[in-house]
Amino acid sequence: MIAVAVACTTMAVASIQPASADIFNLANSNGGDGFVTLSPGGFDLFGADNGASQNYTTYTATALTSQTFTVNWAYTTNDCCGSVWDPAGYVINGVYTQLSTDSSVQGQVDSNGSFTVSVLAGDVYGMYVYSPDSVEGRGDISVSVDAGTTPLPAALPLLATGIGGLGLVCWRKKRKPAARAV
Repeated sequence: MIAVAVACTTMAVASIQPASADIFNLANSNGGDGFVTLSPGGFDLFGADNGASQNYTTYTATALTSQTFTVNWAYTTNDCCGSVWDPAGYVINGVYTQLSTDSSVQGQVDSNGSFTVSVLAGDVYGMYVYSPDSVEGRGDISVSVDAGTTPLPAALPLLATGIGGLGLVCWRKKRKPAARAV
């Protein structure tokens, strides 16, 4: 009985592991020349700068499992007219959330931060740089991601079974009559 309880507990703890790696794809919506460079634990996403007019450069994946991420990001623009011309942020299922500041100050404007986001299996998520004019310099968002774990409720039934089994073993030991001394 103890072996069964230990096995159930081990299975429950083993199921609380980092989620599987999703495969990301780069896309430019209007013939832009945006690109991505990979780095250990993250990437840099660069917006378009080839005169393609309005262009979303996205780097997205479809979640294979439900996951939680903590995303650390840093934004830089090389646009002559400020970050308002190359905003960047994250996208989940087609909903764009801007992270960069809107500044029309000439030259480089930096912003950075972190956020935590949860996605469900099948959600399309990732980062973007929007270039309304695709000229005068690129926006760049550098990203590093700390993958969370599969939410505990998914493993809770197995954990409860293991703890319940251990409780049953302890209860049975207490009920056993003690040997009488003669």
